[in-house]
Amino acid sequence: MSRFVAGVPGRVGEWAYRAALAAAQRLARPERIPGAAVVSIGNLEVGGAGKTPCALWWARALAREAIAAAVVCRPWGPPAAGHAGDEAALLAERLPAGVRLYAGRRKRAAAQRAARDGARVVVVDDGFSHRALARDLDLVLLDARAPFGNGRCLPAGPLREPPEALARADAVVLTRADRAGLEGRRRARGQVRAAGFRGPLLHACHRVVGVRDGAALAAPAGQAVYCVSGLARGGELAEAAALAGLQVQGGRSYPDHHAFSAAEWDAARRAADGAGARLLVSAKDAVRLPAAARAEALVLEIEWEWLDGDVAPEELVARVRAAAEGR
Repeated sequence: MSRFVAGVPGRVGEWAYRAALAAAQRLARPERIPGAAVVSIGNLEVGGAGKTPCALWWARALAREAIAAAVVCRPWGPPAAGHAGDEAALLAERLPAGVRLYAGRRKRAAAQRAARDGARVVVVDDGFSHRALARDLDLVLLDARAPFGNGRCLPAGPLREPPEALARADAVVLTRADRAGLEGRRRARGQVRAAGFRGPLLHACHRVVGVRDGAALAAPAGQAVYCVSGLARGGELAEAAALAGLQVQGGRSYPDHHAFSAAEWDAARRAADGAGARLLVSAKDAVRLPAAARAEALVLEIEWEWLDGDVAPEELVARVRAAAEGR
């Protein structure tokens, strides 16, 4: 069953949504953060583009360059690991030493706090639609397999903004490009250009680096797994696991940020046992699990990886460094 509204009700709802969006954008007054450059990592669809892995790449790249950096996010999802949301918990767990996390519902205020605390670059996770905050580099992530979903805005489709909003972006990144194939990439690039975007396009993927069992990280060498996930894209975990060489024996998908109940976890465990498999979750799912459940599950570990594009990622980092030095 589709999670979007079809037919006339969907079209009417989309019209109302787009009218409200246009009015809000006319009133927006973006403000710069004194003393810091801002990198926004956003998307057009509701969830699932890979913004958090990309934000982590930026945090690590800035740390390697010895640039004082911070990451700002909104506390989406249920409380996890002592944080207000699962995405904040995942970021806090994976950020390199010296890069601080600021989670808050008002991203501009969070970015201002980060700058006051000494950050020279603020990376904003999910910042494209946050028009109150001016940015020095606006990256928009789109899935290379279907950049605009069904092409409709909420509630008729997955878009938070229409494709022509890409005119505000500085660069567009086609994610999961390894799964799209050459023809899929060509088609996606054509769709982005048809939407009016004339800036640089890059390709990236979510590379599986291994399967974590407790503290140990091992190569995914044919392990039989049963996938349990609460992600924006229901089949994402199973697809990534299969492509990495794991033997997927089934699974259960729940809505994004789902807090697994004890009964749901027990049912998944019984299904995995019946299939002769280990439970497998994503890293974002893992931070939501109680300690006992997390100890018995395998965690699929991924990292952001650039493939190719019209500019090198290092050029984008250099651009941000220059902006920070000019503050």
